[in-house]
Amino acid sequence: MAGLLAVPLSLASFGLLAAQDTAGATGTVIGLVYDSTTSTPLANANVAVHGTNALAESDDAGQFRLDDVPVGEHTVVFFHPRLGTLGVNSTPQRVVVTEQAVSEVYLTVPSRATILSGWCSIEPGEGDTSIGGVVTDAITAVPLPRARVIAFGETSGVLQRRRVVREVRTGNSGEFRLCHLDSSEPLTVMVVFGSSESVPFDITRSGPQVHDVAIHIADPVTITGSVVDYATEAPIPGAHVQLVGSNHSEFTDSGGTFGFVGVPPGRQIIETSMIGYAARIDSLTVFSNEALGLEIPLATEAIALDPLVVTGRRQERVFTTPGTRFSGLTEAQVDSIIPRVVDFPSLARAARVPGLSITETMLANAFGDPQIGVCIEMQRNRGRNPNACNMVEVRINDGPVPDPGFFLLDLNPQDVARIQFITPLEAGLLYGDRGANGVLLIYTR
Repeated sequence: MAGLLAVPLSLASFGLLAAQDTAGATGTVIGLVYDSTTSTPLANANVAVHGTNALAESDDAGQFRLDDVPVGEHTVVFFHPRLGTLGVNSTPQRVVVTEQAVSEVYLTVPSRATILSGWCSIEPGEGDTSIGGVVTDAITAVPLPRARVIAFGETSGVLQRRRVVREVRTGNSGEFRLCHLDSSEPLTVMVVFGSSESVPFDITRSGPQVHDVAIHIADPVTITGSVVDYATEAPIPGAHVQLVGSNHSEFTDSGGTFGFVGVPPGRQIIETSMIGYAARIDSLTVFSNEALGLEIPLATEAIALDPLVVTGRRQERVFTTPGTRFSGLTEAQVDSIIPRVVDFPSLARAARVPGLSITETMLANAFGDPQIGVCIEMQRNRGRNPNACNMVEVRINDGPVPDPGFFLLDLNPQDVARIQFITPLEAGLLYGDRGANGVLLIYTR
């Protein structure tokens, strides 16, 4: 999957310690790893037989082969970064291996409907229907955050108004879910973003259902921002800012600010230049009809700066993660440090984030077995138990990582483009309970 790295996993990473003697009668296990969310085979998945030394990787067709598996009944599991992106675990499959025979097993990433059913099972309610999906812009396919997803029931009253049964907002990735709806009454779902509305669709059956919605955005947007010096953060007056391919072009004022009105919604290319500074080009995606506050840094040298990719918010200064100050390592800083480090913990320590503790300690893996892992926690979140680890939430390319302590220990620092730490206070506002101990964001090359 683009943007995610397939991490070479040792047996210790899986918690698959040899539990039986492989000498003697053995057989072969073959099978297929399938991604039900995309209806395609899953390549480069690490497949293992629990309790043995049998380990393989699926090929481009999702197929794998495990030889010299001891005779008996076994559990087959797999790992792939796709699971972390979806925030789910693989389902172990049982297989019976007989001597000098070939046994088959099929492993799958749960379907989106299955994942939706799992999420809704932990939410209160008794309805028999759940609706989930992703809301995107019809032209650019970019996810739309904070869109209103409304489920209407039967019309009522003298004015025959539609009755709102449930309403939710999409998250930053455009995803939504309406859990525990009652299919015994006619239901219609519609998505509203600004003044734009989607085509309504009816719910005609019970059970978990996935409906992705695309909206045509027509409202013009207003873009405002400022240009600052990368090193001093001082405003730069007289810088030229232009939306490439349009007539929107102007120079920043004495405070380094600029503004464009009547900009078509969607993806824009913004070019910024100033004599004495290296010019930069950024991708800008906006859909909200509210003003957008940007901060564009210019460097005096042509160094690699992080690309600016932001989604519209009201009066929001954008750094790396909306609503937070950057604390971590940029791509240029990572490139300068990489030759001096051998593992990810050493790279993370080089960021020198105040109050951040990075140690290697004994952690329990998914099977409950203690193994060496890496613990990253904020000092103020430490408990009285010195062996406890209040691990920060770890997200790679914005997807959650299961068993992060072992994942980070095996992560190759050469694959890391940049990292950012978000404090518990800011993370709690952005990620809810999952960010209570802080968040570590990792972006790969």
